[in-house]
Amino acid sequence: MTEVRRRRTDGMATRIRVLDAVVASILEKGYYRTSSNEIARRAGVTWGALQHQFGSRELLLLEVLNERWHDLQHAVATAEVRGDTLEARLRGVLDVLATHYEQPAQLAALQILLDLSRDPDVSAATKDAVAEHGERLTRAWQPLFKQALGDAAADATLVKFAFVTLRGYLTGNLVASHIAHTGDDRKVREMLVRGVACAIRERAAERGLSLPGNTNG
Repeated sequence: MTEVRRRRTDGMATRIRVLDAVVASILEKGYYRTSSNEIARRAGVTWGALQHQFGSRELLLLEVLNERWHDLQHAVATAEVRGDTLEARLRGVLDVLATHYEQPAQLAALQILLDLSRDPDVSAATKDAVAEHGERLTRAWQPLFKQALGDAAADATLVKFAFVTLRGYLTGNLVASHIAHTGDDRKVREMLVRGVACAIRERAAERGLSLPGNTNG
């Protein structure tokens, strides 16, 4: 391995350790107690090394969000949603969403997102980056819902409803699970899927949209 490649590999490993340290500290100590020094300590690097690689704490936090969005886009790009019924395909969509929105790291990402988008001391460039990701979020899931809904996925309102409903359930369940034991929720998930499927069929019928394999189940 050449010296340049070794440094690049070491830099990537350090980057991963630092991003993981941010998430771990937020989950353990809370957002406002996650200082730059605490992040550096957990990652086993100096604050100078953090500055060299990320520039500032603000940009480091933004990079945590970027990494989460990158993982999300990869999950969508590689996912396959199959099933003979709408319900079966929606279960598949929910499973893919869960790989992102049921992860503890999502709690840390939410806190970062809220702070970077509202803190008056955050730079305009960072706020613009956060806003841009937010605007692109629903569109990012379009290919996934295309697999589940077929031509009906052209209805942006339909896709938005399905996405925010399923995401809302997963996010709420994630928060609840960190407060108290939530138990087995398979029956609730099944009711959720059937309810969303019912609303989708109703909307599709109103607008004359066809659904692939449009049978109950």
